[in-house]
Order: sequence, then C-alpha cells, then structure tokens
Amino acid sequence: MTDTQRQETNEDTVVVECELEATPEKVWRALTVPEFVATWLDVPAADKVAADTTGPAYRIIEALPFSRVRYAWNDATVSEPYTFVTFDLEAQPDGGTWFRLTHSVEPVRTIAAPANSNSPPLMRAAA
Repeated sequence: MTDTQRQETNEDTVVVECELEATPEKVWRALTVPEFVATWLDVPAADKVAADTTGPAYRIIEALPFSRVRYAWNDATVSEPYTFVTFDLEAQPDGGTWFRLTHSVEPVRTIAAPANSNSPPLMRAAA
C-alpha cells in the first residue's frame, strides 16, 4: 500500500484513499468473495452471523464489477449500528489499483445527469 491519504469529510463520514499493489480484479475478489472478505477485513457476511454474535457484519448492496462495491455495515456494539461502506477502485497504469473507502452513516447518493444533456449542470445562486 502506498500514498495513503485519510480525510474526514464531516463527523459522520471517513474517507481513506491509497494505491494498492494489486490489480482491480484481485481487489474486487477480496471485497466480494465472502471467504476473502473474512480474511482481509476480519468480518463475516451478515447471512453467516448467528443471532447472538456481536461485532460487525456486512451485506453487499451494490456491485459494479472491478470499480465499486457498497456494503450495508452493521455493528450492534457501536453508537451508529447501521452504516454504509463504499469501495471505489480505479486501475492504475502500473497495474495497481487506486482504492477509496468511504464509511458513512447515510448512503452516498448519486445524481445522474440527464441522458440528453451534453453539458455539465448549471448552478445558480439563490435569489
């Protein structure tokens, strides 16, 4: 792992960025194959957790192959038991992966541009 950057965008969101010395395909497998997730993140999938188990568990709620994985993350032992973790992956010229983890209380909302628009959206000042 190289070029680690960590920033807190607000008190409810943590963002960690770094370059991994692995291909996006390898990182993708580490984030989506339950046995690899359990090894890499030391957390089980929610469907593998017994009712009396304490500690974190995850459930994949969005998956865009080799570029994004989003988990619903739950941990009854913390003040915000239900949060969201998004992993964004980007292939690098050297074969590595730019890795961005966003952990937030609210799901990240994405607003798509209209399909018929070739220009960026305009922002107008409030009157």
